[in-house]
Amino acid sequence: MARLLDTIPAFDTFARKVALQTPLQREAKWRELYESQFPEVFEVFDAAYGSPEGRTALARELSSVRERVVEAAPVVRTHIEQIDPSLAAALEIPLEPSPLHVLLVGSFMTNAAVARVGDDVAVFHCLEWFQSAEGSRVLAAHESTHAWCELGMGEVFPEDDAAALAFAEGVAIEASRQVVPGLADQEYFWYGHPDVDDWLPWCREHRDQLVDAFASGLDAPETVEAFFGGGFVETKWRVGYFVADEVVRHLGLPLPELAHMTVAEGQAAVRAALGV
Repeated sequence: MARLLDTIPAFDTFARKVALQTPLQREAKWRELYESQFPEVFEVFDAAYGSPEGRTALARELSSVRERVVEAAPVVRTHIEQIDPSLAAALEIPLEPSPLHVLLVGSFMTNAAVARVGDDVAVFHCLEWFQSAEGSRVLAAHESTHAWCELGMGEVFPEDDAAALAFAEGVAIEASRQVVPGLADQEYFWYGHPDVDDWLPWCREHRDQLVDAFASGLDAPETVEAFFGGGFVETKWRVGYFVADEVVRHLGLPLPELAHMTVAEGQAAVRAALGV
């Protein structure tokens, strides 16, 4: 059975208490009435993904956010319960120890993330980003793959290294395809987000240029942000995930073998595939 820490009931209580207050008052009481109940979790989460601007937006739209996360919580809980054992089996990683899954409301900075909370490898599922049941299922599988691989290998793929990040994201995309099969291809990159129908066709049309640009900038400090973060390549956002999928699939290795590669092996495999 998956290990779950669900903070959404506490968020729901907070949201109902401050519903009639001004956005400024809601924001002022956010930590006191919600985050303070889970200090160890939010100390880690806010240090990496906290955003005052995002918190302001959430406080302003609190009623609709509350509706969304209350709807999302049971859906995501069910996904996690179903996906965790399937992922461990697909990756050929022992079921114990297992990740700690934390359901929370963040600050619109990330839809999901993996970090250490005490001795636990934790997956933060940020429900303010919930779009659809199927999309959240893919996202849960994708992000949980990172946690299972960290538990299996005892290493964290650095997010400031383009080769390492491409390998880790490519493995997570492939794992989500295997564990949540049969969806439209774009779902494995966008998790149910609307208005992205032209993204994957554009990436496929420009596949060689994207791979070449990624390879030529592999060691440049701006590559991670441009391809995986908030930057743009041409007119498109997040094209690094497409490149990562192309590169990892090009390796032609079974998923368990990919999941058991070290950081150094993953970096070397990406560099070899790109010819750099």
